[in-house]
Amino acid sequence: MTRDHSQLNAWAGVHTALLVEGQSRLSTVIGTDSPDWELSLATGLLTLNGCRLQFALLGSVDEDDNTWLWSWADQGLNRQAIPIQRALPLRRFGEESGLWEFTEPSFPMAGIVDLGMTPGATVSIVACPQIMGGAVFSGPYPGGRLYTVVTDPRLTLEPPSAFTAPTFISAALAYGMGGHRDIVMVYAGAHGLGLEESDSSVTLLFDDQTRLEVLFDDHQRIRHMHGIVPPDHGIPPEVRQAGSASPFDTPDRLAAAEGSAR
Repeated sequence: MTRDHSQLNAWAGVHTALLVEGQSRLSTVIGTDSPDWELSLATGLLTLNGCRLQFALLGSVDEDDNTWLWSWADQGLNRQAIPIQRALPLRRFGEESGLWEFTEPSFPMAGIVDLGMTPGATVSIVACPQIMGGAVFSGPYPGGRLYTVVTDPRLTLEPPSAFTAPTFISAALAYGMGGHRDIVMVYAGAHGLGLEESDSSVTLLFDDQTRLEVLFDDHQRIRHMHGIVPPDHGIPPEVRQAGSASPFDTPDRLAAAEGSAR
């Protein structure tokens, strides 16, 4: 029986807010220029633009046959290397989630959606939060491309808040994949946020005591996001007012966001 990648693609779609957030944080650490890079399996460090970062080596894609090979199944690598050990929990994740791609040593890439970072990166996007990663990175080598998850704690030092989350959620909508409520719920779950739910809204409760109320229309599409700041939060009134609401009312706005997100 031929297996397809529809479930993997669906998982990737609802992880897009985390993707945008992670890549934004990576750019903050290493800069926005296309990075010079090198990695060391011995030290477990990935160097991007001179910045040494902890990473997990997921696998590689062979450009000739367009297949993915997991690092733990690559006979040319030392499975005991730290970056490969960091990726091993993904096999259990695949078994528990039903994502067969995470349990097979290799698989064909045909049919995996490309979110603008190559189809291999789509696998990395799903893998990233499962091993407490902060961002994804891929680099070419002769004959293929390798894929990593940056697990360095510097990418997760800054907790999310009602001020930052709307930016990442709105950019995720531009991909046109995944239900809007699902994107919000996956984002909240990955960050361990408190939730208040109703049929028409989800309120995210952040550690800094800010709250983000997300309102949905009858089709469960986001129509409005509103940040709520406690009176004693210490935010100047003019900033509190400016950052308190972010409406999403028209397809034109989402179309404009799509251009900027890609």
